[in-house]
Amino acid sequence: MTNFRRLKDKEVKALLREFDDRYPKAPKMESAKVFDEVSVGEGAVYFVDGSALILRTRFGLLPSLKFQEILNSLPRVIVDMGAVAHVVNGADLMRPGIRSLQDFAKGDLLLIVDEKYGKPIALGVADFDSATMGAMVKGKVIVNVHYVGDELWKSFSKPG
Repeated sequence: MTNFRRLKDKEVKALLREFDDRYPKAPKMESAKVFDEVSVGEGAVYFVDGSALILRTRFGLLPSLKFQEILNSLPRVIVDMGAVAHVVNGADLMRPGIRSLQDFAKGDLLLIVDEKYGKPIALGVADFDSATMGAMVKGKVIVNVHYVGDELWKSFSKPG
């Protein structure tokens, strides 16, 4: 199931360096005291002072949907309520489900929110830049990389 362990100082430094390289605008976490890792399937959730903030996935390091400081800095894609059930079941985002989007480049990490409540429901990676995506009417446009209810999300309550 899950495997919990406390990271050593050297591991923490390597994790923070990798995360800072990937997300240079992210808040710095050098003042954090405790870093724990929970293995989940082939990935991991990193708890920073008790909060699930960093994920290791097949897409590399990602902020969790609980890391509000980073989520606020990501380009947003607003989806209609019909798309929500599909996205939170792991489906990639199709163009017809998008109501509005901000400027971004192909390959950027995007925050996907529902149109009714404005709640973050997923993180995705753009298959196209925002201008191209905006001009499209159909097709898969965003790869779903982390969503509410996925295996990592379910492990956000630290054991022990």
